[in-house]
Amino acid sequence: MPSEERQKIMRAKDAEAIKLTGNEFYKKKDFATALKHYNEAKDMNPDEVLFYSNIAACHIETKDFDAAIKSCDEGIASTKGKQYDYAKLAKVMGRKASALEKKGEFVEALKVYQAALLENNDSSIKDAMKRLEKNKKEKEITDYIKPEMAEAHKVAGTELFKAGNYPGAVKEYDEGLRRDPKNCAIYTNRAQAYIKLMEPNQAMKDAEKALAID
Repeated sequence: MPSEERQKIMRAKDAEAIKLTGNEFYKKKDFATALKHYNEAKDMNPDEVLFYSNIAACHIETKDFDAAIKSCDEGIASTKGKQYDYAKLAKVMGRKASALEKKGEFVEALKVYQAALLENNDSSIKDAMKRLEKNKKEKEITDYIKPEMAEAHKVAGTELFKAGNYPGAVKEYDEGLRRDPKNCAIYTNRAQAYIKLMEPNQAMKDAEKALAID
């Protein structure tokens, strides 16, 4: 084996040992010291893509999400134009997606999770993506709630109800409840509209919801 190749293998082994020492500090939540070891390992063997993920993990723990994303991007870039371990690359991409998620960039995080799954159909990445999709949906629902706008839809629904446009009234009440899911009056009004539309089951459900809130 050529001397240069032997030295490269020895550096990789030494770098791995340094990373393992970093892991011990990481477990103790001494992220500054862990980060120092991970950076040393990466400088010694920049071809090991997982070192970039280790560095990012420390930055995530200290809530420096931009630094975590930067480290992951450097790791991803290090695989370009050469043979690489697709499973390791997927882990780095998953780490980047996690940092984006914690930063609140849900749409971009989902894109990165999806790209990671194309590299490796990893169950942990799948689970993380499902959790993010659930959190994203819940946030969208929460962000959509605006009680003052619900009141406007209630008024519009009432006007349509008086005019005999019961389907139109239900539509307005639906939107009002999306804006304020705990608005007792809108449930009551929609129940009356359902009665006019000869939909007693729906009317009963709304009446029960109104009673549960009141």
